[in-house]
Amino acid sequence: MPADLEHLQAKLLGLGFSELMGAELVAIDEGFARVKLPFKPELSRGDELIHGGAIAALVDKAGTAAAWSYADIGPTARGATISLAVNYLRGAVSCDLTAEGRVVRRGGTITVVDVEVHDADGQLAAKGPVTYKLSNY
Repeated sequence: MPADLEHLQAKLLGLGFSELMGAELVAIDEGFARVKLPFKPELSRGDELIHGGAIAALVDKAGTAAAWSYADIGPTARGATISLAVNYLRGAVSCDLTAEGRVVRRGGTITVVDVEVHDADGQLAAKGPVTYKLSNY
């Protein structure tokens, strides 16, 4: 049984920078998360292309949500991204983006997630691995 979507939305995407960027957790299952980033002009480079930093932050959020997607993670758990890389494959032009994170390996405290970002037409815009450390206290 996966973690609760509403709980993870509030915990991971409803505060601070995540709230500012406007990312929404739209699907969750064990080892999987889908995060949508609605387009807003503030996410662009000043032209119609979405800034690479916004895309990298979306990759991070999808990887983080996938790492937290397991029901056995306790209420006092804490976590942080320890590594992130992004390959930009095509420009994303003034559109909503969707990122899907899939857990590749889950160890005792370290989880590796592959993330793909698609534009509104379903074209692969970016991809990359996220390595996340999560500890139950």
